[in-house]
Amino acid sequence: MDSPKHSKNNNKNFGIEILRMILCFWVISFHHVGIEKVLKYKILKTFFHVPTFMLISFYFSYNTFISNNIIKYKKRLERLLVPYIIWPIIYLIIYDSINIKKLVFNLLLQYLTGYKIYVILWFLGSLIFLELFFKIIHFLFNKKSLLILKILSIISYLIQYKEINYNIFYSLPSHFIGVARTIEMMPIAVTGLTLNNIDIFKRIKNDKIKYISYSMIIIFFIYNYKVFSEFRGFLFNGIKQNIAGICLFISFSLIPFNNIKNKIIISSINIATKYTGGIYYLQTIIFKKLIKFKYFKQRYFFRCFMIYIFGYIICSVFVKIFRNNKLKYLFY
Repeated sequence: MDSPKHSKNNNKNFGIEILRMILCFWVISFHHVGIEKVLKYKILKTFFHVPTFMLISFYFSYNTFISNNIIKYKKRLERLLVPYIIWPIIYLIIYDSINIKKLVFNLLLQYLTGYKIYVILWFLGSLIFLELFFKIIHFLFNKKSLLILKILSIISYLIQYKEINYNIFYSLPSHFIGVARTIEMMPIAVTGLTLNNIDIFKRIKNDKIKYISYSMIIIFFIYNYKVFSEFRGFLFNGIKQNIAGICLFISFSLIPFNNIKNKIIISSINIATKYTGGIYYLQTIIFKKLIKFKYFKQRYFFRCFMIYIFGYIICSVFVKIFRNNKLKYLFY
């Protein structure tokens, strides 16, 4: 959930920045709006948000993937590992008091699966594992690495559609869901790398309206009709999630926000779209504080909005405090 920059010209794409902000609120709403509202609103049961985040992340990590610059790769991993390691400890300090043996065991499971203590970090765990796995594949196969990953993606879809992935992990303890979802996420991550590899936006930039229209039509049909076969999985299974992620990514990327010249509007977008990673990490902690107040118990979407606002404020403060320290990555 890093703040991406376009790999070709190093300029921010405001469309993607706005999309990331929308996706972050979408995730928060799914997690904290309440089960009755999730069941009521179809958009909250449409799991396009997390796959799109994964696609964006790997699109913008393509240069790191193909680079032999170890320093650059180390910085990338640091940015991911700092929140992955520290947030579960912070959560335990705030909410848990358990014996030391159980604490160590639970932390070990958290770091292995991303799902035991602070379950929202399964996404970050998947991201870290796939980053490392893809890098190993690139080291072993070099120019053939992307082809190898595409083949592995096909295998991933095969075991998803045959429900092998579901049957293996459904019977295991719930903290292994993070591992199951990593298998579902792998083809989406490879799609992100592939879109950058083929320089997708150079190919379609002269037909923006056409490709935005195509993308919106595809999303409309995926959202409203059972275009793809349904099968059991762990929310992000199947090619539908991948295609929806591609369409959202392309649509927002091609909207000409970057033609805006007004400095106030540009500054407002820059400010409003900051800290989505930190807000994501903080959401559960803030929710558990807010829900103690009667005022927020029945104000479902307002509660989610306030989670986002409080998360933003906390991140903006602590990024300044830790601006010269790696702890700043907890809030980016």
